[in-house]
Formats: sequence, structure tokens, C-alpha cells
Amino acid sequence: MKQRMDEINERFYREADLSLVGPTSIIVNELFGNHDNCKIFRSIFLYLVSQPENPRTQKIISELHDYWLELGSSWISLGQKDGLIDPSLEPKQTASYIVSYYFGLLINSAYVADESLFKPEAIIPFVTRFLRV
Repeated sequence: MKQRMDEINERFYREADLSLVGPTSIIVNELFGNHDNCKIFRSIFLYLVSQPENPRTQKIISELHDYWLELGSSWISLGQKDGLIDPSLEPKQTASYIVSYYFGLLINSAYVADESLFKPEAIIPFVTRFLRV
């Protein structure tokens, strides 16, 4: 899972431009897309969060959360430096909210039968509106 996030991070920095839409799209498409890597990632994630009493899985999810928080904080700081993200937002706290949102969406995406209620493309404007200056 960390390797998958490293790949997303590389694409984020490689394709980051002067808008929030491009980088946000990379994250959303790589987490919620319909290709095999996304499906495998979500399946592993769901398995791990379904095992809260297992100390090994607790550790993995905790490390994953901390890693996402680190990546998210650095992405937010970069956006603030480029004038794209509200400078009054505290990067780590904001990243924590977004990570919690994404964790919830990963769980939700596995159980929502009505596809009209879960549209990955709707995530992008929601997150960018939250972050904008």
C-alpha cells in the first residue's frame, strides 16, 4: 500500500501544475478509479480496516494514516507556496481532515450500490473548493 502511495506521490509532483484540479485528479483517480491497481488497493485497505482488534493490522493502518498525513501535508504546503491553497490552513490539520475523508470514501465506495451516490469525479471539485484561497 505504501508503494502505491509512493507511485501516486511521484505522479502528483511530476504532473503538478498551477491549478488544484490536476493534482487532485491524480489522487482521486488513483484511489477511486476502476482499474485493477485501484481495486486491489481498496480490497487490501478494506481488509485491514476490518481487523481493528488485530495488532498487526492496527499498526499497518496507523502507519498508512501517518504516511498519508505526511504526503498530504507536503502537498498542501506546496499548494500554499504556489498561492493555490488558502495560506491560513494549517497543513497537517487540513491533511488530517482530507485523509479522514478519503478513508471514509474508500470504505463507502465498497458498499454503495447506487453509483449515482458515489461519483469519484465529484470528489475533485469538493476537495478543491475546500482548499482554495
